[in-house]
Amino acid sequence: MKYFVVATLLYCICFSNLRAQETSISGTITTENDEPMLGASVILAKTTIGAVADENGRYIIENVPAGNYTLIASSIGFGAQRKSVVVDSGQNYTVDFVLNEQVEALNEVVLQGKTKATVLREKAYAVEVVEMKEFKNLATNGNDILAKISGINIRQSGGVGSDFTLSLNGLSGNQVRMFLDGIPMDYFGSSLTLNNFSANLLERIEVYKGVVPIHLSSDALGGAINIVTDQSTNSFLDASYATGSFGTHIASLNAHYRSKKSGFTAKLTSFYNYSDNNYEVPIRLINFDEFGNGTQDDFYTDVEHFHDAYESKMFWAQTGFTKTTFADQLLIGAMYSDNYDEVQQPVFAAGEPAVPYGEVLEEEQKLITNLSYRKSGLFNNKLNLDTYLVAVFAENTTRDISDYQYDWFGNRRLRNNPVEGEIETRKTLLILDTDNYLGRFNAEYNLNDNNNIAFNYSLNDLTVQGTDEYKEENNTQFRFPSDVTKQVMAFSYTNSSYEEKFKNTVFGKYYEYRITSLETNFSGDEILPFKSNRDYLGYGFSSTFAIEKLQLKASYERATRFPEFFELFGDGLNIESNPALLPEESNNYNLGFIYRPQLFNNPFILSVNGYIRDSENFIIPIAIGLKTRYENYVSVTARGIDLSANYIIDNKLFFVLNGTFLDKRDNDVIINGEKARVPNEPYLFGNLSATYRKPELFKTNDNFAATITQNFTHEFPYRWEDIGDADLGKAIVPEQWTTNMELVYSLDNEKYNFSLGVINIWDREVFDNFQQLRPGRTFNFKLRYFIN
Repeated sequence: MKYFVVATLLYCICFSNLRAQETSISGTITTENDEPMLGASVILAKTTIGAVADENGRYIIENVPAGNYTLIASSIGFGAQRKSVVVDSGQNYTVDFVLNEQVEALNEVVLQGKTKATVLREKAYAVEVVEMKEFKNLATNGNDILAKISGINIRQSGGVGSDFTLSLNGLSGNQVRMFLDGIPMDYFGSSLTLNNFSANLLERIEVYKGVVPIHLSSDALGGAINIVTDQSTNSFLDASYATGSFGTHIASLNAHYRSKKSGFTAKLTSFYNYSDNNYEVPIRLINFDEFGNGTQDDFYTDVEHFHDAYESKMFWAQTGFTKTTFADQLLIGAMYSDNYDEVQQPVFAAGEPAVPYGEVLEEEQKLITNLSYRKSGLFNNKLNLDTYLVAVFAENTTRDISDYQYDWFGNRRLRNNPVEGEIETRKTLLILDTDNYLGRFNAEYNLNDNNNIAFNYSLNDLTVQGTDEYKEENNTQFRFPSDVTKQVMAFSYTNSSYEEKFKNTVFGKYYEYRITSLETNFSGDEILPFKSNRDYLGYGFSSTFAIEKLQLKASYERATRFPEFFELFGDGLNIESNPALLPEESNNYNLGFIYRPQLFNNPFILSVNGYIRDSENFIIPIAIGLKTRYENYVSVTARGIDLSANYIIDNKLFFVLNGTFLDKRDNDVIINGEKARVPNEPYLFGNLSATYRKPELFKTNDNFAATITQNFTHEFPYRWEDIGDADLGKAIVPEQWTTNMELVYSLDNEKYNFSLGVINIWDREVFDNFQQLRPGRTFNFKLRYFIN
């Protein structure tokens, strides 16, 4: 079955250029930023012959008589573009247009064009789309941007590169799937997480709440985030460097070249991140005696993180063809990434850290190869194909082999027991080799103007093998290859009616999951084969109805997520095994609306989404001492509402408000007569930002922008609410208010860009996972050079 994708891809490449031998003119209409323009029109001057672009910006004019013509492409708010073409009978012609934004109204405009982001927002799914244009000049990453979206909360364990947990409408971690250009990132590793991607490497981020469209095929329990890198087919160079507090350095280089004549394309995407993470934290120090026993101080001492540095880098080169007659995109590429992470304290440590680690390390090297093919407008503009093949080869090293015990000042003493590590009673040097193969084939066919069908098949196959020269349990566990295979097949039908005001999509999904591994005991002298084969059905619908300025949305999905390999068998260091874990299942409901009135003659947008996530066999991490074990909870229900509001005054002042309320309860645990709130997850949070923009502040073609953002998180428990001594207080993360400021100045039409940022201006204490303290006030400065 896994070779089906390969055969399908070859078939598509070989036969995608089959077209009926009739005279036609086709092409794409995009903005100057290479955004496809839905609804833009193309007409043959002095005739009534024309066409309208679809959501991919493609148009086709069929049965064109021979002759000399002038083509006119136009759209509201954009300048019209004219191109001449000489048509011979029986030939097909490709004519592309790039329209520039223009404030003045145009006589030749007949319909309004829409960007890809606008098209996505208007779909029936509960989806948020964040365009990166306004963030590219800031020293910010994907996580920072996502944290501004209603319904999303990101909890980090420290500074740059630290582990984080992303929560979306009550589902978190692996329950929400991440994608990079539509490719599942399940096993891409820590060097390619959202907090490593600088904003100027990205085009947009798509956030699907609850119901996931079939082209993003994976076993998400509810929700998906698709990170879209820069898809522009223009030639450009985008380079940036940022420096900040705590020894932070962040650089990126994004370069594209495309030959307009042949369509030959070459792309380079890269980043480099480094930070000492040497911020101060208040600690109640432990005083050790000669036997290694210790007593803890009653008072706090400010100490500096001394073993918490992080470094990551990525280089991704691709070459091929774009916007040609045989492919919208045909690219082959190779990526190298790695990271180096010094571990200062346990990832899931609860409350105040007590003893630091001085030599624990995690390292990763990864090589990824990819082949992608996309073609729309086949067979008289009815068939769209999109497919990829990806191979990932990685080596992960976890190192805990020090003979020393460290204090918070970096001093060390020789440990009495030479077999102990810093984390547990046994040293660890686990080296894991993983091979991961992914493939997808997606086809969409337009039956007519109002009906569409789509099919998607995806494969994800992972093999893990490794050694540990110190810990025999790990050496036995990973000595033989363990294999995890996921396959998802999906089908959807979409209908639109009432002039596309009423749109409905119904879909079905088939999941197949297979795992082959083994279990062992503490000493590693037992081998118990483990096999699991499971398959599930998923299904759902999404509907939307537009009434002038109001758009109503409703959606439902029955979803399944299978346990990840590390949840079942641990990671050899921080996570204990639990092969008895069951797959999670959830009924996901969404009901909301988008309202777009004019408020005092200025645009205003209000988006509200109510949701229910009714889940069975819910998997959550449970802290057991310094380690973690994933366990099933029989039934967890999350209910909530999130809203976002945007208001623009005279195109100079921009206000954005986001707010979320989440009520997430364990249906089987009763505390004080009511269902227990699931711990370690904020349930009331939001942010408000105000931006002032001033073009031509000092000279022509310069721009200035200033943004103030206020963040709020209500206090929340990081343990079950009945745990805690009344005299000492409950295990509560306190209420948090933080303020950020960002200043941006651009010259020469944004060729040269400078930004200054201050995070947590008032230097408030900020906590996340299990009340772990994050860095205080942070400064950053960024330089960006962009030439198109």
